[in-house]
Amino acid sequence: MAPSRPAGPNDLLLFEKWMDAAKWLLARTERFPKRLRHSLTERIDLLAVGILEDVTSAAYRKDPRPDLGSANDKLNRLRVLLRLAHEMKVLSHDQYREGAERLAEAGRLLGGWLRKGKTSGSDPEAADV
Repeated sequence: MAPSRPAGPNDLLLFEKWMDAAKWLLARTERFPKRLRHSLTERIDLLAVGILEDVTSAAYRKDPRPDLGSANDKLNRLRVLLRLAHEMKVLSHDQYREGAERLAEAGRLLGGWLRKGKTSGSDPEAADV
């Protein structure tokens, strides 16, 4: 029998879903016009990678709420920037819809993990997975 180990980010559905979403976002921003590279593109990329970092950090903490709160804040800012990209016509309607769906799914998973951490009471280990 294999020894048990603490759950890591690869064990989390949120990590897997966000990894896919981040790769999708980075592939889209790669095609944004050069004039937006240092503004919109860079901010979207940094937020996407920042969320991945926050989720990874949260997976290893007894109290993941600070990292999850940071990821949630970044996710909300990313939603606004995706909308801006769509309104500036650098994301097609279909791309915007797909991106919004990916962000919504990540938001549901993130919110569930946050609620689980808040209701775990005196058992901080319950919030780790």
